[in-house]
Amino acid sequence: MGQPGHKHKAAAIMKQRGMTLIEISIVILLMALFVGMVVPSVSNITRADLRSTSRKLAGAIRYTYDLAVRKDAVFRVVMDLDDGSFWVESSTDRFLLGREKTKVEDGALAEEDEDKERHFVSRSYIESGDMWKPKKKATFSNFAGPLTKKVTLPKTVSFQDVWVFHQEERVTTGQAYIYCFPSGMSEKAIIHLVDEDENAYTLWVQPLTGRVRIYPEFVEAPDE
Repeated sequence: MGQPGHKHKAAAIMKQRGMTLIEISIVILLMALFVGMVVPSVSNITRADLRSTSRKLAGAIRYTYDLAVRKDAVFRVVMDLDDGSFWVESSTDRFLLGREKTKVEDGALAEEDEDKERHFVSRSYIESGDMWKPKKKATFSNFAGPLTKKVTLPKTVSFQDVWVFHQEERVTTGQAYIYCFPSGMSEKAIIHLVDEDENAYTLWVQPLTGRVRIYPEFVEAPDE
């Protein structure tokens, strides 16, 4: 009489074990699906950082272009490729980029070229005779403003290289500069930003308008 009861009990235990295995399988499946969803999400966040940083830098360059015209002074956007940051500086000195392009050595601007005296020249400046007087080197300092403070790039984003018209070739280390003049001119420049997933954004600075075109891909710098 006791055997049928034992059989029913054993069958119930086996049934419970069977349900447990099914549940475990479902949990494993759900975990796999969750992991598959998380990986793209992290990638999307990284790409969002790249996109956001590109827009901030483009806005800073455009704002610097406008400042140069409104303040009637020379401004520049400084990009520190090693530190992963950028900010805005200005100068009250007369400043002009020379015809000879700045040399690039080991991926950085040559210090001796950066130390050359360059001055902004106007007709009144020539006629006054000041052009022929001894000149001091033009100095730049941080410009205090709500949109000109130092911005540090997210840890997931970095400068790959920067090419500016006054350089012989692209810069991959040290600092790079984009100058904006009170005459309403800036320098042609191409900036490449990348993230941890090797996604690239290209910022193309237009010299006549100061506008910056953003491309969600790597665009090669012109050979100039």
